[in-house]
Amino acid sequence: MSDKTEKILMANQETVNPTMVWLLFIFLGWSYGSLRKIGLQILFYLTLGGLGVWMLIRFFTLGSAIRAYNNTVYIRHGLNEMVR
Repeated sequence: MSDKTEKILMANQETVNPTMVWLLFIFLGWSYGSLRKIGLQILFYLTLGGLGVWMLIRFFTLGSAIRAYNNTVYIRHGLNEMVR
């Protein structure tokens, strides 16, 4: 197995599945925790999603946050781009 293939496999284990994150967000309000931001997730729950405002903003920014998190994982493993 080549070094690049090994890096891709390791990175794929750490990335998050966008569909799963969206389902968790829609049904439980859980999105920051999936992206390893537990402190923000607790604050999100304590403020009831910013009384709905924070939740509405998150609805529009969640897709880009997932992509940014997954790209960070790939860069951390020494890969230049996300492999699909």
